[in-house]
Amino acid sequence: MAINWDRSKLKTFRLALQDVYREYEDLEIFLAEELDVNIANISEKTTLDRVTFQVLQKCDRDQVLEAFVRARPTHPVIAQLQQQPLVSRSPYLQEEDWVSLFVNFTSYDSPYVQIAFRYAFKAVYNQSFEEIRPDRPSLNDPVLVQELLAVYDSPTLTVRFVESVIAELQRSSEGKDRDLSALEQWRDRISQQYNVSLKPAEPIKTTACHAYLLVALEEIGGDVNVYPELHITGVEKPVRFGARPTTCGIDQVADQILQWISQAEETPEILQCEEEEVILELFLPRKQLEEDIADTWNVKDKWGNTVELGTHRRFLVRSSERIREPKIQKALKRKWQLLEACIAAKNACDKFHVQTKWPEKKGDLLALLKDSDAPGLKLIAKLPTDSVKRRELLEDIIDAAVPIAIWASEVTEIDANTLKTEFDTLLKQCDLTNFADLARQWRKRRIESVSAKHIRLLCDRPDRLPKLPDPNQEEDLLVAS
Repeated sequence: MAINWDRSKLKTFRLALQDVYREYEDLEIFLAEELDVNIANISEKTTLDRVTFQVLQKCDRDQVLEAFVRARPTHPVIAQLQQQPLVSRSPYLQEEDWVSLFVNFTSYDSPYVQIAFRYAFKAVYNQSFEEIRPDRPSLNDPVLVQELLAVYDSPTLTVRFVESVIAELQRSSEGKDRDLSALEQWRDRISQQYNVSLKPAEPIKTTACHAYLLVALEEIGGDVNVYPELHITGVEKPVRFGARPTTCGIDQVADQILQWISQAEETPEILQCEEEEVILELFLPRKQLEEDIADTWNVKDKWGNTVELGTHRRFLVRSSERIREPKIQKALKRKWQLLEACIAAKNACDKFHVQTKWPEKKGDLLALLKDSDAPGLKLIAKLPTDSVKRRELLEDIIDAAVPIAIWASEVTEIDANTLKTEFDTLLKQCDLTNFADLARQWRKRRIESVSAKHIRLLCDRPDRLPKLPDPNQEEDLLVAS
């Protein structure tokens, strides 16, 4: 497989290698098994872009590509790099075909055209567009989508795209009578001409898709290291959105989060989600768990007004200490399964451990939660004024690895029965394993009910964890400040 390599093709192939083999060890296995090459003789363990660059500089590029074809025979980058198959025949679709298709779209249809293209691409290639094309060509105009379809020159991809865009336009029209007969006729003509079987035109399902902006804080001296990751339901790996870890004072974190929210919500992948807003999952150190950040962390809205974080965005709090504890993660996984079983039995709220009295000594609550094997905690007891005792309580909750713990930071004007009712109202009106729904209902309840304003939640799940640097590698802990 001889390729006329130039800088553009080298970069395209390098990015494809980086996207498929995202860890140094994965690339090491690929080279060893497919080419009998020891990666240590090519490059030390450093950034992946440097390693893949060295691989393509020091190895026979054609041989590396042939090995890649063996490992990933359906990867679209192969067609991009092979010149002969692309020029040995005329394109399937001619210019007049593309014109007669895309004349049916207006500028207002651009979001639906993007969604349809991504949906069709994944249906044909079994991977998302971003996974296969890490260079991320723009899709923000129907003309650009047309150009990409022409590059791939696949009747199957094109027919799937038209099927998807018909379904998406039907969904978005919300009952209005938009004439899609021209698109249907185009689809039928091309599918018959190239023998592409049609699939039932169903609306694209986006209701289960949510975007989560994970922000993990770890204390370092008087400051905190802050690590952002963007996760989308159904997408296995984090989505890149241009954010980098930083080090700052705790009083600067809210402003930094606001900047990352803006970056995340401009990411094209958000289009496939049910909502255009990300849900925050804040991984806080124990010290910050004592703070009612829904009220005390302030940000600026788009009009420049100062608003509380808990009003500006839906969010949930998770524990940053739990991330690095394999034992806790193992216990959390088991208790998460228990929570799912209780939800299926429609008795999850009743299975939570209810703590009405303050534990007499450190470790009592931890023992009770372990012995009861409860999937959650409802702490109705009034918090002590002693900061040491509050810290010890939070340590027990963290170590108990319950998926959901709920308490109130202020209970002076609320009796125990009222507080328990508020807890049960919140827990019963949402899907406890759907953190988007839980965050929505928590914010809604805090706004609607005075007695629910100071409800606090500590939630966790065994998946969707941010990848933190190795604490034993000093260079990994250095982040931009």
